Amino acid sequence: MARQEEVEEVVMLPLSEVGSIKWTKERGEKMRLLRGDMPLLTLSKKLAEKDVEISRQYLHRMETNSDVKSASPEIVTGLCKVFNCTLAELLCLKETKIVQLGVDNCN
Repeated sequence: MARQEEVEEVVMLPLSEVGSIKWTKERGEKMRLLRGDMPLLTLSKKLAEKDVEISRQYLHRMETNSDVKSASPEIVTGLCKVFNCTLAELLCLKETKIVQLGVDNCN
């Protein structure tokens, strides 16, 4: 079990409320691992089938982290669908503490 200070606190939000997801070198490496021997062009086409338009060049930049600092929730969830993995797996989330927002009503 992780020590308390090592556990990251996570707040649950609908992805429709998230503008972008931080993209890191570790996440790019995980994406490359999940892709396996699938060509980037094939990945781009599979994402297009999920209504996610993205070029193979941008996918390559995501894997190499050359200048990608964030990714849209649509791209990230599309990758999860194509790779048949969880969001936590793709984002390399290890031990987390999930907390509920203390919002009663948004009137």
